[in-house]
Amino acid sequence: MDVLIHISGTQTLAGEKPDTIELTTTGTLQQTIQGWQLCYQETEATGLPGTTTTVHISPCRIVLERTGPNASILVLEKHKRHHCNYNTPYGMMDLGTFATAIDYHLGDTGGTLDFAYTLGFNGGINSSHAVHIEVEDKQSCRLS
Repeated sequence: MDVLIHISGTQTLAGEKPDTIELTTTGTLQQTIQGWQLCYQETEATGLPGTTTTVHISPCRIVLERTGPNASILVLEKHKRHHCNYNTPYGMMDLGTFATAIDYHLGDTGGTLDFAYTLGFNGGINSSHAVHIEVEDKQSCRLS
């Protein structure tokens, strides 16, 4: 289904104030055998123009898959550590991820997805992240 997506992400670096970024975009939401799949195009506003982000959602696991010039896969599994190569506009990074929370309420008309995780490199925890995503069926919402 075609959807309107509201994303709010807060990043906290060690010893610094939290930084929140918000984005509203359009995309698609579809139910899969494992759960749900949310897909949208990145823009200049996110610093990843030309990149497609697909969020694979299941009860204890989120996979953020980016294709295009900034291709990467970030695996977030509740209470498990994962290591991955993450492509940024500045080059490839070897990251460790650890999801502390995954909660979603999605259905035929949209819903919400919340997850929190830490990122680290060189064996340490360097930042914590909290993401809130609201998804609305484009047919049922009014854009002003």
